[in-house]
Amino acid sequence: MISIIVPIYNIEKYLSQCLKSICGQTYKDIEIILVNDGSTDGSGAICEAYKQKDSRIHIIHRENGGPVSARKAGVRAASGRYIAFVDGDDWIESNMYEDMYQISEKQKADVVMCGRYEDTGDVSRKVFHGIPEGRYEKKALIREVYPCMIAGDAFFEWGIFPGLWDKLFRRECIERFLLAADERIRMGDDAACVYPSLLNADSIYVMHECLYHYRQTTSSTVKKVPIRETERKQFSILYQSVRADLRKAAHIFDLRQQWKKYVLFLMLPRADGLYEGYGDLDYLFPFPGVKRGFSVILYGAGTYGQRLYRYLQRTGFCRVAAWVDRNYMQFQNMGLNVENPAVISQVWYDAIVIANTYDRSRQELYRELAGKYPEEKIHMLDENLVFSQETMNAFGLAGEESDLVYPS
Repeated sequence: MISIIVPIYNIEKYLSQCLKSICGQTYKDIEIILVNDGSTDGSGAICEAYKQKDSRIHIIHRENGGPVSARKAGVRAASGRYIAFVDGDDWIESNMYEDMYQISEKQKADVVMCGRYEDTGDVSRKVFHGIPEGRYEKKALIREVYPCMIAGDAFFEWGIFPGLWDKLFRRECIERFLLAADERIRMGDDAACVYPSLLNADSIYVMHECLYHYRQTTSSTVKKVPIRETERKQFSILYQSVRADLRKAAHIFDLRQQWKKYVLFLMLPRADGLYEGYGDLDYLFPFPGVKRGFSVILYGAGTYGQRLYRYLQRTGFCRVAAWVDRNYMQFQNMGLNVENPAVISQVWYDAIVIANTYDRSRQELYRELAGKYPEEKIHMLDENLVFSQETMNAFGLAGEESDLVYPS
């Protein structure tokens, strides 16, 4: 009934926990398709060991072709009426697919999606979609979901998360969009097929329950600095190819404004490698008031903060007087040099840089800091700058701008 596809590449450290959680599902009518995408560590051997213990497991060993290609191989081999995906370094609750399957059958929903746990070391945080729980048929999708499906008015707040892994799809709802995705895409690859699929779905169901464990590590591709021109090209492919798909479906609902927001949201933390002339600016993009040579407090140790910290340490563009976060103990357990925000009052600095791309938490942090420290020294990203033509050109996303949402 359900085909669960697991793309695998060099994740031997986490793979057993993932496969154990899938094999232990309370819903038994599943096939488990492991796509070993050219792993050079012990991942392939772990797959084979689990196959010996569970006849529902099928393995595809292949040369490395990337995540999109690996998922396509899994879908082509799948026989289930439903398709699901699990990333090999994550794990799932034992009742995940039983609960999602029952809801799909009862509610006649093309796609069922659940909340997730974000797991960082021993800390587990519940995260929910930005859409209220319940069933949405087509009229409700057009009226209530599509206007904020990728991103709402703020930069940036999620509507529906782009992951394939927190969703159960009726096969016909996802198959053609996944198989049509450009295999050169490396970032945003889930979103490239998820949003077109949801746009063409007749109904969806949003669950409030968290059933998927999304592992947070310090080694994700967002936090690394790959070859600059390769990454720029991949983002251009992502932006243009999905934008073309959304243009074709604009008669249902035009998502191109939201898509631009999403791509900019992805590119912003990677600006040190994607923004043409980034290091030649006299300010730290996108903080125009933070000048080269400033001594800064970097506030935020999430994805954006980690990449920005590494850039500043590597280049010396600004001196980092302290790197702080409210969840500093969690990040210290990950081996990061993050301190208690109380240290701000003990060091000298020119600016406090809020390294956060989420509107709600960014505004909350600003209000908190403004009550303790000089307001003129607190800097948030400048949204007008992020959405400017200058930035679009620097990111290599120049083109027609008539459908870009500019902040007021």
